[in-house]
Order: sequence, then C-alpha cells, then structure tokens
Amino acid sequence: MKRRKFYACLTLALALLLLVSAAACAKSENSVPAPSFTLQSVDGAFVNLSDFRNRPVMLVFWRINCSACQFQMPFTQELFDKFSSDSLAVITINVGDRASEVKDYMTSRKITYPVLLDTQGAVAESYAIIGVPTTYFIDSRGLLKSYMIGAFKSERDMETTINEVFPDIVLNPKISTSAQISNTPETKTGPEVGNSAPDFTLRTTDNQTISLSGLRGKTVLLNFWMSTCDACVSELRYLQTASDNLSSKPVIILAVNCGESSLAAQSVVDRLNLSLPVLLDPDGKICTTYKHGAPTTFLIDTSGIIKAIKDDAFENPNEVYSMLNSVQ
Repeated sequence: MKRRKFYACLTLALALLLLVSAAACAKSENSVPAPSFTLQSVDGAFVNLSDFRNRPVMLVFWRINCSACQFQMPFTQELFDKFSSDSLAVITINVGDRASEVKDYMTSRKITYPVLLDTQGAVAESYAIIGVPTTYFIDSRGLLKSYMIGAFKSERDMETTINEVFPDIVLNPKISTSAQISNTPETKTGPEVGNSAPDFTLRTTDNQTISLSGLRGKTVLLNFWMSTCDACVSELRYLQTASDNLSSKPVIILAVNCGESSLAAQSVVDRLNLSLPVLLDPDGKICTTYKHGAPTTFLIDTSGIIKAIKDDAFENPNEVYSMLNSVQ
C-alpha cells in the first residue's frame, strides 16, 4: 500500500500520538486522547466517540475502492459477529464515499457492523490517516493505545492484536443459534484440518471453470493470495516450480486471488509467466469461507479432506514438496 504525505494541519498532539501508539503496551499516562468526533451512520443516527466510553474500541477507516479494505472486511464482520459489543466496540468509518454508495456496498457485502460516514474526510484528517485501511485501538478511557496501517491477514490476526493491545479485557462471545448449528459434530465441512474442504466453482484467468469437488482423486494444494501482498507474490514462483515438476503426478496446485479484479491478477500472472491455474474470487466470498487470509495454503487429500494448513508463505520449492509429502 502506497503511503501518502501526512495532512499539513496535524497538531503536535497527533504527531505524538503516532509515536506513542506504535507501542501496543504503552502506559496509560503516556497515551494520547483519541480525537473526538460526531458522525452520522448509514442509517441516519448521529454517533459520538464518547458513546463508547467504558469499553475498548477498534476503529477502522476504509474506502469502497480499496482492495485491501475489501479483503479485510470479512474478518471485521466475523469479529463483530463473534464477540459481544459490551466487551469490544467495533466501529468503522468510511472516508470520502457518498452515503448512497456506502449503503449499496454494505447491502451487497452483507455488512452489519457499524459504518459511519466521513464524507469530507475531516475525521480521517484529525486521525492523521496516511492510507486505508487504518485501524486504531482506543481503550475504555478514550486513550489511543496502538494502530495498524494496512489489512489484517485474518480474523484470528485481529483477535490476537486486540488481546495484545488490551491484555486485561475478556472478549465475551455472542450467543448465536446459527453458529451453534454450524459447529455441531454433524457438520464436517469447514476450513480446519480433518474437515471436508468447502466446495467452490471459480473461473481462471484464462476463463476456464474449476470446481474443487471435480478434483476428487487428486491431491490439491489450494493457495490464497493477493497482488498487494509481497510474500504472496514471491511464493507463487515456488508454487509454479512445484507445479511444473509434479505435472505427471495426481497433484494439482491452485492459486486463488482474493477480492481483486481480473486485471490485477492477470498482471501478476503475466509478470511471473504463471501456467498453474490462477482462480478469480473477485468478491472475496471463497476467501472468506476459508477464513485464514492470505497467504494461506491448504493441503487437501484425494477425498477432499483438509490434511494441513500453512498460514504463511513458502520460502522455497522444497517447502512446497514437504507439505505435499505430508499427506502420504
């Protein structure tokens, strides 16, 4: 993500904020109060930051045309659905988009967490936003504790960061009938080791259609990536090398691009001269279903069962072979 220059009107307090908030465990006496604001939500209600006093806040700035924002949204939704707002307030602020566009976007993405409208960008300016997504963590007294520029890799990554920034809070889960039903022992499909890998049908960059269920009888290495993730792009070379060397074996390596346009994915395919199947998930639905973010690789056996998950990038082709060999 390209960084822009700081807004010219930064106050001294906000300059200190960025220095202090870099330390997740900064002492409260050295912390800086979060800039106050009052904004209108998409449903017309006026919301003030002080409304959330006495509980920690995760405050996310985003825009519609930001691919990294789009990638992170499912994790924000999952976190919002998972934990009670009494233990953590999840607030997001859209910067610069029209209210009607934001409403339509929320509907298409099935977003239910709070979205406030910063149409003129004044609140983003007061927070010294240099790019989106940017996430601020504010404690129960309204003090800024830490911040994150760029997208989180997964909901688990968000949760881990929250626990590090606020080590004393307990995230209370929401009671969800649907969640309980989906996690019963009878439900064996899901993105975890030992479960059946969630099925999907996606198109490749060369307009072929691939269904995961249609690959039964083959071992599948399923990789999720984004063009804005340097580690993702680097490991594609190793996946291509492994794919070339294993072409005569009942193994297929699939690379699923998460939430980006076909042009963004194709530019990487052309630059790296990739011939392995590169699948397009432009709305991020499949990446969301698999939950682990990018880069992540799933090893799926000939029966469609997930045998291993790698939550970081491969550093050489031998690591790819080692993961494939572990299925035997």
